[in-house]
Amino acid sequence: MEDESAVRLIAAKLLRQRGYEVIEAADGEEALLLAEEHAGQIDMLISDVVMPGMDGPTLLKKARIYLGDAPVMFISGYAESDFSDLLTDEANVSFLPKPLDIKTLAERVKQELYAA
Repeated sequence: MEDESAVRLIAAKLLRQRGYEVIEAADGEEALLLAEEHAGQIDMLISDVVMPGMDGPTLLKKARIYLGDAPVMFISGYAESDFSDLLTDEANVSFLPKPLDIKTLAERVKQELYAA
């Protein structure tokens, strides 16, 4: 759920090439609807922290009921400490800083899913 559509498209394409099924959303509101629609079927949520409308931490709080214990990876140009207080009650949350390296993203997705 990356707010920059070109980056989201590239990341989704790379993850699909590596065998992952990817559900894309343009913003937090769409992501929440898709999380509800695919409740119990999502293995990992990847979201930007800052998006138009609903931000990533708010999305997680609203979508957690549909995600179960699935790991969550936030991508942000901000330091993790700038928003970590918004995630005090959350487990299985990791952080990937921008600028986003697509190869690093794929490696981290594999690590997070393996650890889950």
